[in-house]
Amino acid sequence: MLRKSLDKFMESAEKYENSRSKLLQSVSRKQMDMRQFNDRMLQMERSFIFAPGLPHRPQNRHILIASSILDAYSGSVFPGLYDSLALAQQDDSEENWNQVEKQLTIATWVTRAAARALSPDTFPI
Repeated sequence: MLRKSLDKFMESAEKYENSRSKLLQSVSRKQMDMRQFNDRMLQMERSFIFAPGLPHRPQNRHILIASSILDAYSGSVFPGLYDSLALAQQDDSEENWNQVEKQLTIATWVTRAAARALSPDTFPI
C-alpha cells in the first residue's frame, strides 16, 4: 500500500511541477494563480505533520524526514517506520510488530494526503 501511495505522490508531484513550470513561463501569469500553486505546496508539506509525533519522541512530528532514535546525527526517511522496523527486528515481540504496522499505516495515509494536496482536483487552478 505504501508503494502505491508513493507512486501516486510522485505522479501528483510531476503533474504539479509541469503545471507550475508552464505557469512560470506564461507571459500572462496571474498573482492569484501563483498563490494557488503556493497554497497547494503548503498543504502538501502540512500533510507530513502528524500531531501525536513519532514513537518515543512526540516532539518530532514530521513523518517524512527526521532523525532516527538509532542515529541522532543523520536524518532518515519515514523515521517512525524505520525505527519501529529496526526495533522489531531486534526484539521480535508482537508489540513491536504492531508498531511497525501502525507506522506503515501512518506513512501510507500521510503520503496519500500529500498527493491529494498537490492534485489540481483538490485545489483547482
